[in-house]
Amino acid sequence: MSSTRRGRRAAALLVLLVLALLAASCGGDDGGDADGTTTTSTTSSSTTSTTTTTEPVGPVMPLTGLSAGEADPEAGAVLVKIGNNNESSRPQFGIHEADIVYEEFVENAKTRFAAVFHSQLPDILGPIRSGRTSDFDLVHGLGVPGFASSGGNPTVLGALRNASNAGDLVDVGWVWRESYYHRIADRAAPYNLVLSTVDNEVRGENPPTPQFVYGSIGTLGQTIGGVSVKYPPAFGRESVHLWDADLAAWVRVQDGTLHTVIDGADDDGQGGTEVEIAPTNVVLASVTYGVSPADPSSPEAESFGMGPAQVFTQGREIQGTWSRTTDNPIWDLRTVSGDPIPLAPGPTWVLLVADADSRFATGDISTFSRADASAMLAEAREAYAESTAAG
Repeated sequence: MSSTRRGRRAAALLVLLVLALLAASCGGDDGGDADGTTTTSTTSSSTTSTTTTTEPVGPVMPLTGLSAGEADPEAGAVLVKIGNNNESSRPQFGIHEADIVYEEFVENAKTRFAAVFHSQLPDILGPIRSGRTSDFDLVHGLGVPGFASSGGNPTVLGALRNASNAGDLVDVGWVWRESYYHRIADRAAPYNLVLSTVDNEVRGENPPTPQFVYGSIGTLGQTIGGVSVKYPPAFGRESVHLWDADLAAWVRVQDGTLHTVIDGADDDGQGGTEVEIAPTNVVLASVTYGVSPADPSSPEAESFGMGPAQVFTQGREIQGTWSRTTDNPIWDLRTVSGDPIPLAPGPTWVLLVADADSRFATGDISTFSRADASAMLAEAREAYAESTAAG
């Protein structure tokens, strides 16, 4: 990392430290109940909500912190590349059932998903798209996961082969496992390739390890309504997550429209219902995107190192830092005073936001009050209902 980049990161972390010290002067004490259940009440001028976090019963799934139930904590995981470049990719199939979803900045100011499935595995996933060199650092900490993609250019395929030979992943992509994939009739290529997961053959060889800490946040952070990450120019991606207290989740709105996914479709992509994408947690990790060796127009995320983070969980925003190393590839989220930031048990979306040192663009981050977020969400849902009714 250059001295300029280190200097900018140090300055960013210093700003966060000052903000945290100011916030701490107005903060309260953590609250807990004697029965081991912790309740956090958050209040704004327009909304009061209560989030309750209880200890899971029995074995716990490592990537969600939820009770395993009938799922197998010792099963292997699979990372699946799912398209999001434009409207032809939407609605996606099955991504809402991922334990972790990474949103990566890609060429043309758009994003693509690297979705990690472990607790559950839908029968159909897609649309399946090509890998990026950003992906290969993300597989660390996931055991030896399956890696499902439609392929890539020669450099990406070479990196994929190297990662497979090193034992970092199991390549279950379309190039080598064509029988796992097929194209559905009602979408045009390349947005019609889907992955069938019957018999779990795409899972990796070893179980993943926990990537986050789970628990109550008490009074950490501040009540918030939502967050937006927007890339220039006018056609750049805008990813918005808005708090829904009834769901205790952050509903996603992308490029101004409610982001839905098809749940329960058959192997041909038919049937099923459209449901909202609404993860329990959203983490904004500011990372530097350099130029990928695979393509001078393709960004490559540096997801080892450290940088500023904004954590959205339990109806609140907590500012802090992320860090991650090759020796310890979990996402170590901490307040600027150094305390761990726990997440609520459940699925987590990690938005890898391009920082100011990135070569292609910088993600513009904005937050919303509860009142504004509630109005935005109501408007998005109303527009979706009207478009669905119109056919």
